[in-house]
Amino acid sequence: GHCAACHKGLTNLCASLKAYGVTANGGFAEFSLVGVDHLHDIGDLAFATAALAEPLACVLNGLSAAGIEPGARVPGTALVFGAGPIGLLLALSLKARGVASVAVADISEQRLAFAEALGLVPLLSGSQALAARTKGFDFVADATGVARVVEAMIGFTADGGTGLVFGVCAPDARIWVAPFEIFRRQIRLVGSHSLNRNIPQALDILKRDDGTMARLVSHRLPLAELLPFFAKSGGDPATMKVQFSADI
Repeated sequence: GHCAACHKGLTNLCASLKAYGVTANGGFAEFSLVGVDHLHDIGDLAFATAALAEPLACVLNGLSAAGIEPGARVPGTALVFGAGPIGLLLALSLKARGVASVAVADISEQRLAFAEALGLVPLLSGSQALAARTKGFDFVADATGVARVVEAMIGFTADGGTGLVFGVCAPDARIWVAPFEIFRRQIRLVGSHSLNRNIPQALDILKRDDGTMARLVSHRLPLAELLPFFAKSGGDPATMKVQFSADI
């Protein structure tokens, strides 16, 4: 690219950003024309697992934005708000980077039970157990996209800690932040948008994964069930990553 963001290596912030499935036909189209330089060899990796590469790449971009890189000093404790598939991918990636204690907060006890089964610390949103951890985490991330959660996460960030705005809030959403608290407690707030050439690294991680990340795929359904599935009213907390295949 030729814009200012591209010159900085931030291709995900390109002024003329284009993406398959957004500005060009993607996986739901009958045909999708993909440039050969955008193809990635998945080797022996199962398609169902390889499909996690895109959300995992977004997670890796977020960790990079927060300074949590391989070889760098990692936080001692971390909290992720949101026990959906992307939040759990983020939490598992923090564990993989060496964070000793990774907690996940959510309103669903069923999802928290699943998070605990993955080796994460479950904290029910609004509980006394969570309230007792105020200013208790070196790294806090929002994976809910709910503005009031983003606002609240600052209170759980330890002095000198980092907060990551990872979930997608509505464009017109606003939060109230006390600048003095950011200043006095030396808190760092960072944002993360999409991915930035992180697919190869994501595929490498998935190839070395022990199967834990693959457990986030909760449904594999035939294409014929796509519309009926999304037309269902309400949400099932057990639903994580849903995949549709023409081969089923």
